[in-house]
Amino acid sequence: MRIRYAALLLAILMTHAEAGPLLEPGIYQLSPEAPQAETAAAPAAGEIQQDLLATAIPDAAKVRYAFVSRDPGEALNKLVFVTDAVYRHDINSANRLCPAYAFPDWNERSEAQPFCRTNIGSADSEAALAWTERAFTLRWADQKTLIRTEQVPASRKPTPDEIGACAVGGVCAPDAYGRSVHHYQVTHYRDGFFLQAPRPYIDVFAATMDTPVYRSAGDGTASGTLAAGRYAGVLSRGAEWIAIEEVAADGAATPGWIRRDDLAAGDMRIPQQATTDHLRFVLVVAPADDDQAVLQAIDILDATTGQRRQILRDIDAEPLSAGPDVVQLVDANFDGWPDLSVPGYAGGAGPNATRNLYLFDPVAQAFVFEPTLSSLPQLDIDPATRTLISASRGGCCSHATETYRYVDGQLQQVASWEESLSPDGEHLQTTEGTLRNGTMKYRTRTRKLPADWR
Repeated sequence: MRIRYAALLLAILMTHAEAGPLLEPGIYQLSPEAPQAETAAAPAAGEIQQDLLATAIPDAAKVRYAFVSRDPGEALNKLVFVTDAVYRHDINSANRLCPAYAFPDWNERSEAQPFCRTNIGSADSEAALAWTERAFTLRWADQKTLIRTEQVPASRKPTPDEIGACAVGGVCAPDAYGRSVHHYQVTHYRDGFFLQAPRPYIDVFAATMDTPVYRSAGDGTASGTLAAGRYAGVLSRGAEWIAIEEVAADGAATPGWIRRDDLAAGDMRIPQQATTDHLRFVLVVAPADDDQAVLQAIDILDATTGQRRQILRDIDAEPLSAGPDVVQLVDANFDGWPDLSVPGYAGGAGPNATRNLYLFDPVAQAFVFEPTLSSLPQLDIDPATRTLISASRGGCCSHATETYRYVDGQLQQVASWEESLSPDGEHLQTTEGTLRNGTMKYRTRTRKLPADWR
């Protein structure tokens, strides 16, 4: 068994991490043997090298297990080492191991996203990961230390030519003048982990404060606390509750539930002007920089009792100016029921802004996120023609629109228009699309550039 683990981890080290699949989510155990180091480069002339294998996990961390999540919608792993409770990460000390990493292509770390990046360079403080689907290795940059320098005396007298070459050009024959041999120790820091228990973790919850943990969703009394700075694997995430598992130092997993309202203690609640006969809406935001706020939720309350009817969370949106008019009521699918519209992303070019649309389901009596409409830039809803028109701009000289209509309750594109400057800069190319017999048909026209474009 030990030989099998060592061979597996050696194979991981020889594989480029970015090229392989993501890690399977679950609980990983430290291998009983350190993986072998990659084949080292041949020492330079005049050097003798001694290779030494060392563990990559700092002793103070006391890590024997780690757990990994895999986002089902993104190519992203999050990895958490189950460290000792008093361990503190410090890149300028032996405790350079960050408790949590995200990879590949992770470039941010903040209080809200406390995951370190990997595989960036060769600095001593930067961890590197390599992985297959069910095992991974942690390593640091190799450390090369001079142990001693050995002086080897000359074995003969130099010739006249060698005397000249040594005096003029500094090229001195080693066996005639002696030589120095430098002895180095190269330390390879490696640790390997293998999948011990697959678990369907979709994310990692990072506690920024002491967070109550409940035995079940809807439980009124907390059964424990996830301490600030600790992590848990996320099994599922709803609008009201998050199902988690806490992984202990011995690899045991304890299930629990986090109430999302407990995480909103510092959030601001701003009543909205938009209301219906039966509902009112409250904007929930977290303060951000430059008088902006991060949209956290839309709380939907009964207009008579004030009781919560629904709450919308995990809204993809840029920071915004919070006020009473952020939530807007529209009828996006022309069914006579009011739908919700809230800001999304600016799109990087003014006119390409999006909004998040939530359609009201009269059967479920709930608002449901509509991903297609929410992805369309500059959406205009026209009740008169019962159409939805999306406009976009691709730079200075390219503009487009797409027209949609609900047909038998299904959103369908019925027309398109695009105009752009030709490659020679002298003509306009216009492409129009029309839905015919269930298929979009396109026609392109080219005309001389109008004088007002020059």
